[in-house]
Amino acid sequence: MIKYIFLLFFSIFLLSGCGDELSTSTTDDSANITKALLTGTWTAKCSDNTTASTSSKTVLVFSASGDNLAATTTNYSDLSCVTQSSVFTKKLNTLVLLGSKTKTSQNQIINKFTAAVTDITLEPKTIPVSTSLINSSFCGITGWNSGTETSIAGLTCGSITYNAVNDTHSDIIQMNSEKTFIRLGNITNAASTGYPKTLYAEEYYK
Repeated sequence: MIKYIFLLFFSIFLLSGCGDELSTSTTDDSANITKALLTGTWTAKCSDNTTASTSSKTVLVFSASGDNLAATTTNYSDLSCVTQSSVFTKKLNTLVLLGSKTKTSQNQIINKFTAAVTDITLEPKTIPVSTSLINSSFCGITGWNSGTETSIAGLTCGSITYNAVNDTHSDIIQMNSEKTFIRLGNITNAASTGYPKTLYAEEYYK
């Protein structure tokens, strides 16, 4: 039972990152980001957790207009992203890229963006996972069903309180000069302005 709850915290934020171990060079080799460049599906590599014998993979889908973003993290009960256990999705709209490029506190070249939260959902994919959620009243909900998305926007789940619908999501984004991958901000390390101060090392590819 504990294992299934642990799986969910693998994706408690918009994205599960791999730390902030990035170059602090001030060389501007990043691309000028536009909504047109972002449009499409960006996928991270399978990320494993050998301690828990689990894994996860995150997919970012920017709408054709570039105004909407759905970030979906699928958790797996194995190390190779094969057997799904739960799916965590954060949905944003009215995405706005703000101004010109700037730098993080570690001198990484980025753009800022904001968006409105339209929903945050969690879907258990197996009966053991849904049973575990029910038994623990996860997020204060006892009606979990396998294969059914349940909104957790605005709820406290364990030690995490999620954004409510219509809350502003403030983030940063980087695209490499070849326009082959993007990185997003470490939202657990935010400045007083609400924007992350550093980037996750996780890379998302088209």
